Amino acid sequence: MPDPADRDPALIAALPSLTTLLRHRAATQPDDRAYVALSDRGGEGSAITFAELDRRAAALAARIAKGAEPGARALLLFPMGIDCLVAFSACLYAGIIAVPMMVPRRQSTRDASSSILADCEPRLALTTQELLSGMRGDLVGRLNYAGLEWLAVDDTAERAAEADPVRREVRPEDIAFLQYTSGSTSAPKGVMVSHGNLLANLEMIRIACGNTSASTYVSWVPLYHDMGLILNALQALYIGALCVLIPPLAFLQRPWLWLRAISDYRAEVAGGPNFAFDLCVDRQRPEQLAGIDLSCWKVAFVGAEPVLARTVERFTARFRPYGFAPQAMWPGYGMAEATLLISGGRRGKGPLIRSVSRAGLLRHAAVPPRESADDQPVVGCGRALTGEEIAIVDPESRERLAGGRVGEIWVSGPNVAEGYWCNPDETHATFRARIAGEEGRAWLRTGDLGFLDESGEL
Repeated sequence: MPDPADRDPALIAALPSLTTLLRHRAATQPDDRAYVALSDRGGEGSAITFAELDRRAAALAARIAKGAEPGARALLLFPMGIDCLVAFSACLYAGIIAVPMMVPRRQSTRDASSSILADCEPRLALTTQELLSGMRGDLVGRLNYAGLEWLAVDDTAERAAEADPVRREVRPEDIAFLQYTSGSTSAPKGVMVSHGNLLANLEMIRIACGNTSASTYVSWVPLYHDMGLILNALQALYIGALCVLIPPLAFLQRPWLWLRAISDYRAEVAGGPNFAFDLCVDRQRPEQLAGIDLSCWKVAFVGAEPVLARTVERFTARFRPYGFAPQAMWPGYGMAEATLLISGGRRGKGPLIRSVSRAGLLRHAAVPPRESADDQPVVGCGRALTGEEIAIVDPESRERLAGGRVGEIWVSGPNVAEGYWCNPDETHATFRARIAGEEGRAWLRTGDLGFLDESGEL
């Protein structure tokens, strides 16, 4: 039966938390598949319905609640798959703050794990039995932290019927999870993303992408990355659609598996960073694409790194013979501090690529090039989302700049997070900025440069 929210999206937008959302999906779409996890070779490995996700998450929440009080932090260390989403949902039900993390590479001596542990002081670490005592027996030693309790979640499906389920009521302002920044230029900082932030941004994404319960997703982006978790997995939950998960390494080795899954599952929405689209062009052979039909692909979102005009043009030209529509390309811009998405296009509109002067950019002005050698193609990243405002500001004087002037991108809206975990100084500097001469509103400083054109395109 169609979800009433497809007819009246305000029903979903008014929900107070992700836990309420999951219970709603379990009640209204109990037998619909929520997630399907594919194997390294592209075959179906496992699947879970909305009702099963709710049941397993509530059972695991009961186990979690025995070892930690609400507000405690729990590391999530998982390969791509359904167990990670069960663990994330269980943390929400138990009132535990989830901390998604990349599983440290075995031979790596330089990763952010120790900094993240010292910052968030976790009580629990959730993972799979295979990682805990099998193929990654070194994991406990690598993530050594006083008082950290490890829990393998694999057997929760069998215990679901036996457990006394836990589904705590939470408020919009309660923290859902900590999304740690990459730490490439400084120590990783934990962005405090609340239930209200998540629901606000998920609704913004729904509107910008034109999504419905028919908007199947196919994703290879890791779930510890905000694009993989929010724009793919949680947006699918929000709209009541299926999300198909592909192991990231499988995509990197065989990118055509992603395209075939889009075709096979008739996915409307799929995307990733700029390099993913280049990889699809560079690493495939015609026989691997035999029978693929990409006419179902309506939103090919691209972001998380600078979007290059050449990438958009190459991908479109290469896969147009397979039914890919040029207007499906959907560049966007976002960051963890704004939950995820800050700007994006509209379904079916296609990307905006314009030429500006290289010399002009050096003078902080977006003006037409004077000659071909001065030509710099730039890709628009869409407009401000519904309920949000973007300003271009001089980073020194903090004055708002006019259209066509290059400055720092500042953002205001309900998707902007409260700040960084246990870091009041950085929180004040980044999340409490004020535009000169404009009192009353706090702005998020992104640290990125950009400009708005006459139509409001970023």
